[in-house]
Amino acid sequence: MKQNRWIPGFALFLLLAMLACTIPGVGPGDGPAATPTPLGDTLSFAIPAYTYSLEQGETIPGTQLRYVERSGDTYKVTIDGLEAIKRTGDSFLWDGLVAPGVYANYNLRLTTAVFGSLPVAGSVEITVFYPQPVALDELPNLDTALDYRNTVVNYLIPAGRQIPGTSLVYSGLSDQQEGDKTIRLAQLTGLTGYPYLAVGDSLHWQGSLLNNVVIENNMRVISINEDGLRLAGTANLWILQP
Repeated sequence: MKQNRWIPGFALFLLLAMLACTIPGVGPGDGPAATPTPLGDTLSFAIPAYTYSLEQGETIPGTQLRYVERSGDTYKVTIDGLEAIKRTGDSFLWDGLVAPGVYANYNLRLTTAVFGSLPVAGSVEITVFYPQPVALDELPNLDTALDYRNTVVNYLIPAGRQIPGTSLVYSGLSDQQEGDKTIRLAQLTGLTGYPYLAVGDSLHWQGSLLNNVVIENNMRVISINEDGLRLAGTANLWILQP
């Protein structure tokens, strides 16, 4: 299956900008007190710079966004089966279920066509309903899955809470004495072996959120304090279609 193409520098810039707005002590002023990431019946993932190149007659996988044909400087497309005439820069919007238990919102625009294809770019938000994370030692075959790479994740987890998108629990902070220095650590339940993380440490977790949703989290510890454990980074998401 054709993968959506990323613009790495642009995506990294957006990720850093988003984290600067949400992490206390980063950017202009500390701002208001951090708000814990709520636990609920849904889990959302943001893709700030999604791109896809449509060939004539092709539909963006999982959606009802289809490129029909080009005529001069206009493009005939269909959205939910309804015909529309678009030009470069026009919106290409769709939201709906991409798989059982998974809702997507595509906020795209047409960009300049190249060699007969029609590139589109914008943001996508994926929402998983009633996630039930289960760790996996190995990922299943994902060759035909819908592929959403480098979705932005940014969590503040109070002590005793589960880390969203994982089966891990943040048990609480622990101070460890190293000579004349005190190092603050986060203790996690569910890790194999050493259960502590320090600020700057990486956290990798892979598993399933539903029987048709696979996730690979790649996060780092941003801060550990009385408010909770702050984790930020990216997650790769795969949606298995029926």
